[in-house]
Amino acid sequence: MHLTLHLTNRCNLNCKYCFVELGPERMSKEVALAAVKFGMVDKQAFGLLFYGGEPLLERQLIYDVVDYTQGIKKETGHAFYYKMTTNGVLLDEDFLKFSKEINLTIGFSYDGPAQDDSRVFPDGSGSTEIIKDKIPLLLSYQPYAIGMSVLDPLVVHKSSEMVAFLYEAGFRYITHNLNYAKGEPWTQEHLLILEREYRKMADMYLKWTRAESKFYLSPFDIKILSHLKGDRYIPDRRQMAWNQLSVGTDGKIYTSSRFVGDEFFAIGDVFTGIDYERQEFIYKKGEALLEPCLSCDLQKRCNYSYDSICRKGNEIVTEIEAIQCAHEQLIARIADGVAETLYKERSALFIHKHYNDMYPVVSLVEDRG
Repeated sequence: MHLTLHLTNRCNLNCKYCFVELGPERMSKEVALAAVKFGMVDKQAFGLLFYGGEPLLERQLIYDVVDYTQGIKKETGHAFYYKMTTNGVLLDEDFLKFSKEINLTIGFSYDGPAQDDSRVFPDGSGSTEIIKDKIPLLLSYQPYAIGMSVLDPLVVHKSSEMVAFLYEAGFRYITHNLNYAKGEPWTQEHLLILEREYRKMADMYLKWTRAESKFYLSPFDIKILSHLKGDRYIPDRRQMAWNQLSVGTDGKIYTSSRFVGDEFFAIGDVFTGIDYERQEFIYKKGEALLEPCLSCDLQKRCNYSYDSICRKGNEIVTEIEAIQCAHEQLIARIADGVAETLYKERSALFIHKHYNDMYPVVSLVEDRG
C-alpha cells in the first residue's frame, strides 16, 4: 500500500490553479502515526507521499513520521519509501541532507518562465526570485528530483518554454500536468496554441533522444507507454490508483487526492480502517464509460477512462470534461508520431528506454558509474 498524507491545508503560496481548498487544517502526530500503522497491512514495501498545502510547513511532522518508520524498519526490516511534493519556498540544505539520508524523493513544483503568472504569494507578488536559486541546490543533492509544471490555459503559450527551462536547469524527470479542474476555462483557441506547443516539445523530445540524453517527459512518455502496454494499460493504472490512497488532515481516507475534504468520497479513516464496500462502489463508478468513449479509438489508452467521476448533489456520476478528451486526442497523435520516427530510426536509447523492462535499473547503474 502507498499513502498520500495531506499534512496541512496551509500554504505559503496562493497558486491560481491549485485544487486544494486552503485553510488552517493540520494533521496531528497522532493521525500521522495512525496512518502508518494502518498502511502496514502486510510485509510489502510501504510508500509515503508527504503532500499539502505545502508539506514543509509541517517539517517537524515529517521528521516525526520518518523517525517512527525508521524505528519500525530497524526492528522488523520493513521497507519504507518516501516522496514529497513542494513549492520549494522553504526548501533548504538541512532538509536536503535529511532527504538524502533517508532517500526521500522530491517533486519540485516550478513553472519556469510562467512561474510569476500563476505561482504567486497571497499578496499577488511573484515567487521566482525566492525560489530560482533552490534548483541547483536541490539537484546537487537529488539529481533525479522531479521537475513538475502545470499546463494551464493562462500560460499555455509558454508550455514548451516551461519544459525547456526545467530540462536546461538539469531536471531529467519532468512532468507537465493538465489543469482542467480550476481556473480559466479552456477554449478552442487555447487548444490551437497547445497543439503548437506540443509540437515544439516533440522536436525537443527528438533532439534530446538523438543526443542520447536520458530523460522522462510526461505526457509524451505516458502516452507512448499506453501504446506499448495495450490492454494492460488501463487495468494497471486502476490497480495503481487502488493502492495509492489519500489521507486527509483529520485521518479520513479517500480514493484520490482530488477528493480529500469532501466526506462524500471518504471510504474510512486511519483508526477504524476502510469501508471496502464503499471503496468498491466508488471504483466501479470510475470504471463506467460514457457513450462517446465506447467507440473511441483511445479508449484503452485514455488517462481519464479509469477515473472520471465527480459529485452531482448526492450522486457520483461519470463525467469527462471536453478539454480532457481533446487533450488525449492531441497528445496521442503527436506522441505517436515521435515514437514512430525514433523507432524507424532504430534509436538505441529510445528502444532501450521503452522496450527493456530493466532500463531504469541499468540506467541508474550507468549513471552512478
